[in-house]
Amino acid sequence: MTVRALSPHCTAAAALRIAFLALTVIWGNGVSLGDVLEQADDRGSVITLPAPAMRVVSLAPHLTEILFDIGAGDRLVGAMAFSDFPEAARLLPRVGNYSYLDLELILSLKPDLILGWRGGNRESDLETLGNLGLSVFETDPRTLEDVAALMRRLGVLTGHLETASNRAQQFEAAIHRLRNEYGSRRALRVFYQVWDQPIYTLNGNHVVTQLIEGCGGINVFSGLQSVSPVVSIEAVLEADPEVIVGPRESDQSALWMSRWTTWPTVTAVKGEQLHAIPADLVARMGPRLVDAMDAMCRSLAAARTHYDG
Repeated sequence: MTVRALSPHCTAAAALRIAFLALTVIWGNGVSLGDVLEQADDRGSVITLPAPAMRVVSLAPHLTEILFDIGAGDRLVGAMAFSDFPEAARLLPRVGNYSYLDLELILSLKPDLILGWRGGNRESDLETLGNLGLSVFETDPRTLEDVAALMRRLGVLTGHLETASNRAQQFEAAIHRLRNEYGSRRALRVFYQVWDQPIYTLNGNHVVTQLIEGCGGINVFSGLQSVSPVVSIEAVLEADPEVIVGPRESDQSALWMSRWTTWPTVTAVKGEQLHAIPADLVARMGPRLVDAMDAMCRSLAAARTHYDG
């Protein structure tokens, strides 16, 4: 990711403005003599705040969603592109995207906490923000349990621990309820298709496999080494999934589904068990994973009804 302050085309004047803004942020935040807040982030560093964060910049859409979900949405002063849920998130200033960070804008917002995503932000960019004296809390949620834990940790840092704990408990309870309802039903072979040209899928280390298994399914490619491997059509034919699930973005699901009609011998195609789940529900490591799991379970339940009568 390119950061304007580090660009070789950055002017001396711009560099001076960034340096001045960085000092302004540090001096402006001040230090409290009261109890400090401490939380370890996912790189193993302890983030210390003199008081609950009041001005937060989120560098990933799922982090934006979590803050709104735990009642801390009003603390956000900036967010990354594609932070579009809930509706209020659309009104936040955009501090960049996955190929560019507007460092001057971030500093001008005077954040007392930056929420970074190790899986989506370049480490060098997060280090740059830290070197400028900003508090950077780096996150890397990979499981459903991680999401609940992150909700609680962000609750501590924003002074919304009670609400965050309640929301995390509701998240965990919903996951548990779905597992109890669907997890012990007849196992179905499931192929989750991320993309179709080439064919990308997800292995057993991805949260999608947790969703599939929690709904009583078996990810046919869970044993592959890469988290998001490319697989051949021959590999899919050999695995012969009973259900094919993929993301839905506007009308794109119809296109990837229609391509499978070329392979009518696949059990899922023969049985017309191709299902689509809204892409943002699956792709974002936030509270809406409950909705993603609910959609997955309903899809597998529909397939069982078809096969078992």
